Amino acid sequence: MRMHHPPFAATLLAASITLALATNANAASADRRAPSPQASSAVAAHDGQANSRQTQTTLPTIVVTATRRSESIQNVPGGVTALSGSFLQQIHANSFEQFAAFVPGLSYDSLGPTSDIVAIRGVTTGGTQLSSGIGMYFDQVPVGASTPFGVGFQTLPVNTFDLARIEVLNGPQGTLYGANALGGAIKYVPNTPNLDDFGGIVSATLSETAHAGTNYGADVMLNAPLAPGKIALRVDGVQQYDTGFGNNVLLGSGNQGSAHTTMGRAQLLAQITPDLGVRLAAFSQKIRDNGLNVDFRDIDTGRPTLGTYDQAFALHQPESNTLRMFSGVADWNLHWATFTSITAYQNNNGTYLTDLSDLYNVVFHDFFGFPLSVYGLFVDTTTRKTTQEFRLQSPQGQPFEWLVGVYGAHETTHEFVNLQNSPDPQGLLFGYSPFYGVLPSLYKEASLFADGTYHFTDRFDVTMGLRYSRNSQHYQQFANGWLVVPLEPGLTTHENATSKQSVTTWLFNPRYRLSDNVMIYGKVASGYRPGGPNFVLQLGKGAPTFQPDKLWNYEIGEKATLLDGRATLNADVYDIAWSRIQLTVNNGGINQIENGGSARIKGAEISAACKVTPHLTLTGSGAWTDAKLTSAVPALGLAQPGSRLPLSPKFNVALGASYGFNVGSQSTANLTLTDTYVGNRTAGYMGSLIAPGYRLPGYNTLNLDLAVFAPHGVEIDAFLHNALDKAGQVSATTEANEYDPFAPVPVVLTQPRTIGVQVTVALGNPY
Repeated sequence: MRMHHPPFAATLLAASITLALATNANAASADRRAPSPQASSAVAAHDGQANSRQTQTTLPTIVVTATRRSESIQNVPGGVTALSGSFLQQIHANSFEQFAAFVPGLSYDSLGPTSDIVAIRGVTTGGTQLSSGIGMYFDQVPVGASTPFGVGFQTLPVNTFDLARIEVLNGPQGTLYGANALGGAIKYVPNTPNLDDFGGIVSATLSETAHAGTNYGADVMLNAPLAPGKIALRVDGVQQYDTGFGNNVLLGSGNQGSAHTTMGRAQLLAQITPDLGVRLAAFSQKIRDNGLNVDFRDIDTGRPTLGTYDQAFALHQPESNTLRMFSGVADWNLHWATFTSITAYQNNNGTYLTDLSDLYNVVFHDFFGFPLSVYGLFVDTTTRKTTQEFRLQSPQGQPFEWLVGVYGAHETTHEFVNLQNSPDPQGLLFGYSPFYGVLPSLYKEASLFADGTYHFTDRFDVTMGLRYSRNSQHYQQFANGWLVVPLEPGLTTHENATSKQSVTTWLFNPRYRLSDNVMIYGKVASGYRPGGPNFVLQLGKGAPTFQPDKLWNYEIGEKATLLDGRATLNADVYDIAWSRIQLTVNNGGINQIENGGSARIKGAEISAACKVTPHLTLTGSGAWTDAKLTSAVPALGLAQPGSRLPLSPKFNVALGASYGFNVGSQSTANLTLTDTYVGNRTAGYMGSLIAPGYRLPGYNTLNLDLAVFAPHGVEIDAFLHNALDKAGQVSATTEANEYDPFAPVPVVLTQPRTIGVQVTVALGNPY
């Protein structure tokens, strides 16, 4: 038996347990960079407030919109983490994988630099999951596809430059956030234009990664009032290159997993009247990479089969993911209520080529008798999605507060799938395609939702909510090849299927204030994921339909502000019942979705922060997750209940210490130390021959950041990430091991030790 302990995190935890059992990185933004969680470090130095920041004796108030209302995070009756933009800059977290460890209960499967499978509170079926189990929002707009045909499981890692904050909502959010928010939701909240002040930021970063190469990036922001107090424009731009550290010994190519990110964003805010504001936004991001940051490991021992960071793919595996989104948000204060309209259009395109030779050599050799070859799966998916949401909500502070809304979505997807026999110039196998498919689909959704909070007394209130959602889908499949009609592989088949489904989700959320600074709450909430048509195996018999899966979350928790505002302590425990789980089953080389089995997830989360002195802040967070199947799942080859769900660590812990001090008479500095521990997980299911299990050991990551705030808006940051150069195992893929038990397992590794410097210059007042 292999035991994996978090030695450094455990030592830090024992030393600071009375002050902080790890971060509410919401309070982790107790904020070394500025007097408010939304401000930037450069602004803090530029506006002369850096010295006053060091003498601040209380933690800052973090305002979030988790309940669609602006309120302090300490008043939200549920598990919420808020990472401020300044904290993200402080730890140099440019994308999801760099901040995920600071959120209790958050885990993921890395699919390369372009996308991830994200899980909150263990709600996932692992790397073969085809539909997302979380809701992802950017600026109040749901991002990504709702169905498997739009590669809905993938979560695009949005660049974090010029964000006000990221909110992570733990537990199902089915009433206010709708479909797919089974485990929770992630909200990226950008900084909005400043109507009064001109401002700008220019930033450049250069770093070096061990066993790899050089990383670099440049960020630019400009805020310009076009009509002071009335109209303002805010524009952002990012160019970023991240080196890869995979080494393909078969092709003789290093730097596998390197990625180029290009991001641009523009927002125009018009305050038409004191009561009516309109904001128009355009967002574009493209990530291109040349492979995977993986090495090959033995499925039984977990040891490298070649060498750490070494892989042996027969094909180059380029990927690209592009998101373009246009939105308009209008807020109209009617005085008796506020009316909000959110209109958006997005175009999400993803292309990738994956070397699946280990899997398909077995399929074609054992089932068809063909000789061994090299097989690459090329997928090109484009989803066009239009959404509209209307909300009407009462003013806050009344005995009865209410919110009602409607939501509609129209989503078309065109997916092209081509399994290629790579040695053939046309990708053919004995004159025919292994598999060639064009899969157009349509998804339409209409929802009604409402919630209301009644304050029985000044200390006790109850929120109740519901959402009714109805979706209709139309799926078509044009396909040919050996896997479609083995006896006549040149025949193009056409399958056509439709479905209509409806789901109701609920919320019951009582809250009681023991005092002005201590709150306890209960929460019963449900969430769902849409079902729909399926990939067709039996020609002429239509597409088998899978049903929505649904879960119920039962939770109790507390939130406390202590020591006259110098400390916070938040904790919760929960019990989740998940039924009709959507599972991906590979049938003869083609993935299908089936409903199978049930699961129970029990867990606890805790976060704390303490401003020990005006100069020193300790923060931290921790989570325990126990996620298991409660039924046998024959589709996965599991004859008994009790199998552990993939990807979710038993424990994850994040600890931080931030110390501010003066440098001479005109400059200040801040030293930040963070340590994160991600506990052991599994890829696949242990004991299954259909979805074989692989044990991912726990790992620590130790980071140090030093920021110096100089006069004239200049900030210089030096950082050392993964200081101990640990090759932590993030996630793994065991799909090929269903057909070849001895196939090497591609394992995604943490970024090796990286040392770098960032220089930022702020002009005017950017915020």
